[in-house]
Amino acid sequence: MQALWQRHEVLANNLANTSTTAFKRDDVIALPDSATAQTVASGLNLALVGTQPAIQYTDYTQGPIQHTGRNLDVALDGSGFFVVETPAGTRYTRSGAFALGGDGALTTGDGHAVQGVSGPIVLRSPNFTITGQGEIRDGEQVIGALKIVDFPKPYQLLKEGSNLYVPAEGIAPEATTAQVVSGAVEGSNVNSVEAMVSMIEVLRSYEAAQKALQALEEANQAAANQIGTVV
Repeated sequence: MQALWQRHEVLANNLANTSTTAFKRDDVIALPDSATAQTVASGLNLALVGTQPAIQYTDYTQGPIQHTGRNLDVALDGSGFFVVETPAGTRYTRSGAFALGGDGALTTGDGHAVQGVSGPIVLRSPNFTITGQGEIRDGEQVIGALKIVDFPKPYQLLKEGSNLYVPAEGIAPEATTAQVVSGAVEGSNVNSVEAMVSMIEVLRSYEAAQKALQALEEANQAAANQIGTVV
């Protein structure tokens, strides 16, 4: 019941982020003794589900690319992450719904500086384009390039909120072959219908487990009351 309730909360959070740019769905599974978080991340046979403590994991499947026509929007087609600088240090994101700061700096929606290959990106002209390789051009002049990296799979990343990820200690970024799609963003990989069906299934399983527990408790009470009774 504890694992089912935890999964219900995670599914509800997924459903709430159906429209969040580049959101990656989470799930929870109760593992048998022999399973590990790493096997979950790479795909675990659900027939092996047990009653051990639940483990939460993230599905990094790419979401649909949604064209917006906005020149500050970029999506990654393939494995990889944009690099941003936050007060807490370097972080990584799949969300390319960028904005411009007052000084022309390219930022995330929360105001974190987007990093280029040579440092923060500053746009002096609104007439820029972004190529499939992440180069930022003003006419024929290359004025910068998005820094895009990836990590070894299965990913060992921690969600930090606001679509930001931080790698586990000792995990270094590496090169990526992801293509940049300008004028588009990556959508959430949450399937709203699937999430709602899963939530209903979880609630029914929870209720069934609750009824079984109540029946067991009633049987125990009956046995305790009848033991030693003289007929």
